[in-house]
Amino acid sequence: MLLTALETIFSEARTVADRFAAGREAGFDGIDLRDHAHQVEEVIRAKETSGLEVGMIYSAMPIPLLAATAVQRAAAVQLLSEKIRAGAAVGARGVVVVPVFGPPRLTSRTCTEIATAEKVVLDCLLGELEPVLAESGIYLAIEPLNREETHLFNRPSDVARWLAGPLWPGVLTMADTYHMDHDGQDGVAEVHAARGLLGCIHLAGPDRTLPGPEAVDFAALFRQLQADGYEGPMGFECRPQRTAAIAESVRFIRQVWN
Repeated sequence: MLLTALETIFSEARTVADRFAAGREAGFDGIDLRDHAHQVEEVIRAKETSGLEVGMIYSAMPIPLLAATAVQRAAAVQLLSEKIRAGAAVGARGVVVVPVFGPPRLTSRTCTEIATAEKVVLDCLLGELEPVLAESGIYLAIEPLNREETHLFNRPSDVARWLAGPLWPGVLTMADTYHMDHDGQDGVAEVHAARGLLGCIHLAGPDRTLPGPEAVDFAALFRQLQADGYEGPMGFECRPQRTAAIAESVRFIRQVWN
């Protein structure tokens, strides 16, 4: 298990170095970063000092890949390429991206199902990103969100079915216990359906609380992941908490996994 934490969950930490130190204190193996394309050296120093890895990079795109215009989409591809290169420079496993938040940005007078057109466009954009991914040696994880946050991919199995066709090298999906629980999905069935294509797992309880014994059946989820041979990062994505409370949740997750 490579257990990681999104850097912003440590309410007492402000700097990159502080967040890596808090991660080590709480018992993590690595830190997931929001966006440090211009702080590569600082991140590398924090890694060396703490002994932790960088798990995933959250792309936090100000322009969605599936933006309304070709100019915007080109800018998004350029920005995501920079984030992929920065992720490779700090030794990240991969970069998480949401193709589009909310409703569709694209419009079409001929396509009755706009999601079909979006997937064609996304396929073309992934083709543009493929050389960058190949050069960097890291992967892109397309994140499905709950129905309130995006209209396109809502389940890990949705992305996995789409990727199972003309699969782009270096492109995977992921699962998030918060989103699956929010939409009432069978998380065990979802991760099994996406087996072999999961680049990371996000862990959280309802309302982005710390993982615990309430609501989400982590034991069943972990049994399925282990049965399917999952070996990727598992990252806490939760609301900010004090390090002591996070450490207690880390102990719970490690106990359940083992």
